[in-house]
Amino acid sequence: MAQLNQVYNLGPEYNQRLLQSFLPSFPLEVRHYCSQWIEDQDWFGAELNPNHPSCDTFASRLVNLLVEQIQLQSEQIKTNSEHYPFAVALQRFAETTKREFVSRPMDLVRVIQNHLMNEKLLLERANNPQLQDQTMQTQDEDAMQKIQQSFDSLKSELQEQNNNVDELQQFQEVCNIQIQHYHQKKNQWDKFMQVVNQQPDLLVQHPDYEGKQRQLKAEYQSLCSQILSQQNRIRTTRLDISAKQHSVLEKMDVVEKVVEKELANWRGKQKQKSIGILVDDNLDQIQQWCEQLASLLWICRQTIIKVDGIRKGMSLTALKEGEQTKDFHPMLLDLVNELLQKLIKSTFVVIEQPPQVLKTQTKFAASVRLLIGGKLNFHMQSPKVNATIINEKQAALLSQEPQDMRMRAQRSGDILNNVMAMEYHTGTHMFAANFRNMQLKKINRPVKTSRNESHAVTEEKFSVLFQTSFTIDTDKRLDVFTFSLPVVVIVHGNQEPDAAATILWDNAFALLDCKPFVVTEQVKWGQLAEYLNQDFLAKMMKDKSRDQSRGRGLSADEKLYLAEKLYGGDVYTQDVAKINELTVTWNKFNKDNLRGKDFTFWQWYYSASKLLKEDKLLKQMWNSRWLMGFIGKEKAQSILQNKPRGSFLARFSESKQGGITIAWIQEVEGQLRVYHLAAWTAADFKQRSLADRIRDLPNLWFLCQDMNMEPVPKDQALQTFYTITETRVKQEPGADGYVISDLKCHLPDRFDQLHIDDPRSPQSTHSYAEPPSPAFSISSNSQPPNSVFSEAGAFDEVGRLVSDSMTIDP
Repeated sequence: MAQLNQVYNLGPEYNQRLLQSFLPSFPLEVRHYCSQWIEDQDWFGAELNPNHPSCDTFASRLVNLLVEQIQLQSEQIKTNSEHYPFAVALQRFAETTKREFVSRPMDLVRVIQNHLMNEKLLLERANNPQLQDQTMQTQDEDAMQKIQQSFDSLKSELQEQNNNVDELQQFQEVCNIQIQHYHQKKNQWDKFMQVVNQQPDLLVQHPDYEGKQRQLKAEYQSLCSQILSQQNRIRTTRLDISAKQHSVLEKMDVVEKVVEKELANWRGKQKQKSIGILVDDNLDQIQQWCEQLASLLWICRQTIIKVDGIRKGMSLTALKEGEQTKDFHPMLLDLVNELLQKLIKSTFVVIEQPPQVLKTQTKFAASVRLLIGGKLNFHMQSPKVNATIINEKQAALLSQEPQDMRMRAQRSGDILNNVMAMEYHTGTHMFAANFRNMQLKKINRPVKTSRNESHAVTEEKFSVLFQTSFTIDTDKRLDVFTFSLPVVVIVHGNQEPDAAATILWDNAFALLDCKPFVVTEQVKWGQLAEYLNQDFLAKMMKDKSRDQSRGRGLSADEKLYLAEKLYGGDVYTQDVAKINELTVTWNKFNKDNLRGKDFTFWQWYYSASKLLKEDKLLKQMWNSRWLMGFIGKEKAQSILQNKPRGSFLARFSESKQGGITIAWIQEVEGQLRVYHLAAWTAADFKQRSLADRIRDLPNLWFLCQDMNMEPVPKDQALQTFYTITETRVKQEPGADGYVISDLKCHLPDRFDQLHIDDPRSPQSTHSYAEPPSPAFSISSNSQPPNSVFSEAGAFDEVGRLVSDSMTIDP
């Protein structure tokens, strides 16, 4: 309950935001009473990634455990009369969850994931005001209140209009009755006049007929006058209502544009999230707005149709033709239909993106959702969504000509299991199609039309196109579609680094509303460095918590070192502000090799980050700051020359992709030097971890964290990262008769003569909390050699410090 308690303690403003974030599918009672259990679960584990083969199984298990936990908490608190209502609420929610989420557990998992992320964002914003400025954007409290106030105002106006229309309809019904009387009187008058015309002498022979004629004529004319007056009143009222309807539609258009802007911001957040930036996923709030807007538009539409029916129902056509042409009900109906269709099209979105680096013949998942939920009862039609893959040119043409059915029919490959029915979930109000087993069978790459098109296949962008259709009023079919974020299709794993570069560049620097998928060819180093930091931080975060405070990103010095890799050593002489303004082109980022190397800047960076991401122990060592990582060879020597002999540090190799090298200071054959081990890669660490390798080497005693910090005995620093013990290798064969062997690192014989500055020596000016234990490769009773530290605390022969490379990485 630690996280929830922290949010509770933030104060009324943040507590109000917390309350607003709860949904019927995940209420406050469940979060409160099951808080400890919820926070102990791995809601962000790799198994819950939609592209994981066991995703649905793990999600189902979590949901079932949650139901059991809710029932348990309900039983525990119902004995207390004060908590009894909450116990009943918990029990009802458990029953609802079993009924509604058993077939779609990932829907509930997503809701809980989003809520936990929102809690973390509240904590981040409270502790870091600058973060609030970066992430709130248009979603601050005032903006949300203004949007909701707009909806409340529109609801009030529509309710008033409906009341006026009902009154008008009742008045017209009275008028229709009078019209019926008018027709009766008119028939009587017509018959009377027919008799009079046939018998001209009738009025002379029967003087009373003349009075009857005058009476009928007066009644006929009076009734006609009344009806005309009433119809004029009806027409005036109707036009007044129509004017108000037009005003309401204009306001709805403004609100719809605000909602569309929020959707555009959310799509931008999707891109940021793919890089690793922690963003506020406010899609549920946007859906609430979309549902309200859809309801209001539909009510307005029905009101317009009702008023238009009143217009058509006016039987007496004595009004002037010129006045009739001023009626604009058909225009209002067209306008509301246009707004409604635009809302439906814009709210059909991809909520779960396919992998942006997509490998053929590999299963992947995606989800689309209609954000108006069940408001228009489209779920009663059981629409099906079709997924196809199109190239960048096809996507651009389709975005320009969205009504061109030929464009929609084009495709650039074959996807298996690409049709899925949309389903409506009453608990979450989600109307979505969840693709779980799609597979890109083959890809058709675009034909190069000129020799100037020299881009690699890992620079070719595609998109998954999702299409479906809905029927409005049983006769109007509305076709809708949406694009996924750009994807790069690969066929071999060795294409992944370059494909990832294309995706990061697009996600970071492509404009939101630009032609798919146009992106700038050059950016500022400061911008790129920040996105690299976010990318690296995301890879270093623990999957369970997704808490940025527990991951280690790139420091200012490490960003400066990356700039040196990209531009050369000259950048160290420049001001940081000037370095941040330096231009980075796409070619420099991932097409041109680094100076004297056979790989690009991105390939080198990517291999280092991937090494840490995929090795759990290395990631932990990085986050614990026991790996210096991004520093150069000269910088490592500069740090070590002021440290005790036997000091060492771990850094990324500059000459080998995905390699880690050790630099240490040692006196060999009377000469004090800094040595560099040949780099170890992921293949080496699969055989033996970095910490165990360091433990094996007696030459490595004191681990350096930073230039300005005292080194720490390696056993004190790395004890928790060792994966073996000294007793693992037994002297005698096991019960099965086999002798157990083990792998161990060692250096050439000339490094066996150790001269290490012993922190226990009275001459040493370095102080440590505890002495280092002997390395694993030395016998258990061996001791560090005598110190060669002078009384003044300086290195002997420090002036003769040189770099040496043994087979030992340069």
